[in-house]
Amino acid sequence: MQKRYLTCCLCIAFQINAKTTNDNFNDIDKIVVVGANPLSQLSDTRSIIGQTQSLDSDALHKLPNRSLAEILRNQLVSVNINDVQNNPFQPDVQYRGFTASPLLGLPQGLSVYLNGTRVNEPFGDTVNWDLVPLEALDNAVLFSTSNPVFGQNTLGGALALNTKNGFTYDDTELNVSVGQYGREEWSIQTAGNQGNWAYYALVNQYQEDGWRDFSPSDVKQLFSTLSYKNGGTLVDVSFLHVDNELLGNGAIPEDLPTFESRSSVYTHPDQTNNELNFVSLNINTDINDSLNLVINLFARENTTASINGDDSDFGACALDNGAITLCEMDDDDEDVDIVDNADSDNEIVDNEDGNDDDSIIPDADDFEIVEFVGYDDLAFSDISSIDPNDVDGTYNTGRAINRSMGATAQLIHEHTLWGQTSTTIYGGGIIKGDISYAADTTFGILENETATDTRTVIPIDGIMDAEARVRLLVDTQSDFLYVSNVSQLTENTTINMALRYNRDHILMNDTLADGEGSLDGDHKFISFNPAIGMDIQFDNNTRFNVSLAQSTRVPSPAELSCADENDPCRLPNGFVADPPLERVVTRTVEVSLSGQLNALAYNATVFASHSLDDIIFQQAGTTSSRGYFINIDKTQRIGAELSASRQFENYSLRGSYNYLAATFESHFTSFSPMNPLGPDREVTPGDTIPGQPAHQFKLAGEYFISDNWLAGVQFIYASKQYYRGDEANENKQIDGYGLVNAYSTYDVTDQWTISVRVDNLLDHEYDTFGTYGEADEVLEDIYPEIDSPYFIGVGHPRMMSINSQFRF
Repeated sequence: MQKRYLTCCLCIAFQINAKTTNDNFNDIDKIVVVGANPLSQLSDTRSIIGQTQSLDSDALHKLPNRSLAEILRNQLVSVNINDVQNNPFQPDVQYRGFTASPLLGLPQGLSVYLNGTRVNEPFGDTVNWDLVPLEALDNAVLFSTSNPVFGQNTLGGALALNTKNGFTYDDTELNVSVGQYGREEWSIQTAGNQGNWAYYALVNQYQEDGWRDFSPSDVKQLFSTLSYKNGGTLVDVSFLHVDNELLGNGAIPEDLPTFESRSSVYTHPDQTNNELNFVSLNINTDINDSLNLVINLFARENTTASINGDDSDFGACALDNGAITLCEMDDDDEDVDIVDNADSDNEIVDNEDGNDDDSIIPDADDFEIVEFVGYDDLAFSDISSIDPNDVDGTYNTGRAINRSMGATAQLIHEHTLWGQTSTTIYGGGIIKGDISYAADTTFGILENETATDTRTVIPIDGIMDAEARVRLLVDTQSDFLYVSNVSQLTENTTINMALRYNRDHILMNDTLADGEGSLDGDHKFISFNPAIGMDIQFDNNTRFNVSLAQSTRVPSPAELSCADENDPCRLPNGFVADPPLERVVTRTVEVSLSGQLNALAYNATVFASHSLDDIIFQQAGTTSSRGYFINIDKTQRIGAELSASRQFENYSLRGSYNYLAATFESHFTSFSPMNPLGPDREVTPGDTIPGQPAHQFKLAGEYFISDNWLAGVQFIYASKQYYRGDEANENKQIDGYGLVNAYSTYDVTDQWTISVRVDNLLDHEYDTFGTYGEADEVLEDIYPEIDSPYFIGVGHPRMMSINSQFRF
């Protein structure tokens, strides 16, 4: 009761749109309200169902940022980042307690659109931030609430990204950036128009060594748009090609930096390769003065190949015929010594250190015997000369080919209703997905004999775990219809009503097995999601908004294939037969007040999102990637935001605070085998969802030293959070942290600009998330003092970069 009372009392806070200059606010009456939708492509679209935060081209590009995720975190309210992989292109981006991440195993709750095309991957609803051509973006708009018009996965909000074309941008520009830890980036973009035709092209390459050990990245992007404009018709044909290699080596034991450094890694490699080809056609045409037609067609293919080196849950065991093979066994039974002695049921050996204690090779009958791909009924000792006791690592590989294509069309009708202005949007479409997934686990040797070893896993060529092999084909189809009406009830009051129908069909075919125990599945989901919002403008300076919205997300193929508690899988590699998961339904109520007091622009918002059958990942092994998905009856995210900004003659100030209470609202048992208090922890209503800071502060100021010289500083604070795996909130939390970033831009000439940025100016040591693991699996012989189950995602040190921008 006390926790609920405090939650209600704290639901007063502040928010601001990132774009809140005095001029922007005074332009309120000039904005055409058509209702938020992914095909609007209007950076100044005002949403009545929820709020918007927008970043224009200047906000996106005036500083040498490494990735879009960092820009969103630094400039938008309620956006947070968890650096799970410590790679700038692989963060978990969180907004109001919902996540858009490239990693499987997280409850994805944000939809992302690029030029009207949804880019959440079909296989796991994940978002690959490295596939976004940052330099080509013209604007980014973050829509709040569970607006059903944006479709599946819009539980907490939607991010709409729109690119430049030759009619909105007509320069030629060369950007060159260098920075610490081997950062090198260059891009060239050019655009122009003549008559009815226009073009835009971008080539970009980014590479770095990474501040963590063994963590280089290489990002290559090519983007182009050919445009045609004639009267009220605009046609854009865009093509995006991306070829990236990302290494991010994840969490480390919290005590490891004491013996090595914060840049050290636990095991590696952890590599992701993305290759994308994406073509889209957008048509926007005025049929007449009251009718507008928008069409989006796309075809997209993204191939994601992953490599993950990890420690092993396998150990040597003895068969009845005296052969030695590998078995999946308990932790206490691993890593025994081996001799050639077939005269007893259990093999007895002397320890390597020469002591009198004996070690025992366990009998294979007591464990699950490993079957090897292509070697039916053969023991490990029959197919390899390597000592089975040296096999202490796994080399997990996965390859997902995500193909999708689709069409969306919407008709915008401007008319009158009861004598007042009204706009109705009728939309519908179909999106088909074709997914081919393959995964293997190859046995390997973990190089961890001494402290100077790299702790990399060297695969043993051709020796793979048959049970871990996955070959899965998935066909998905999503059909949808939506309608949205915006009508003026009075001169100062506007109402927006929306409804969306979704039908999703997921057909899964296991090419290695049929029937019971296979991954075969046929899943169908139907939903109707309504929303309503009202906007009241009290005067020229004050606006009140209230909305109620519902949205859904269906379980992704990755989640449906990994939902058996009796047979957990290893993400992103292994999947098991699939007990059905329920779709997630989220309802959000949001109230806001925005306005201007003299030169001070402000916005205050409170919201509450209640989710039914939320999907979470249950850890079920010694690593955070082994487990299964389950439905949780109820979760909720209640919060508040407050922000303000003011523009002075030669400087500006802005600040925001947000509060978030993200909680479980039903009883369940968290398996969490590596929890310091033991497994099977009881979660009760009101327990906080891990990985979500309750408080965030963001302050920023900019000062024009002269007409061509700007200096700025940012302060970002995130409060403490619980470790993943501590859903019952029984253990210590990760400390909160504060970061100071500084930057400056100088216009040398009208065509040449130099900028400098320093992130984490004070070189503060901080952590952005935590999980549980078994450090002594890898480090016992090297650092026996390290036995804590706490693993941390370390934040980056001070990093400086310099950018030079030439315009021709």
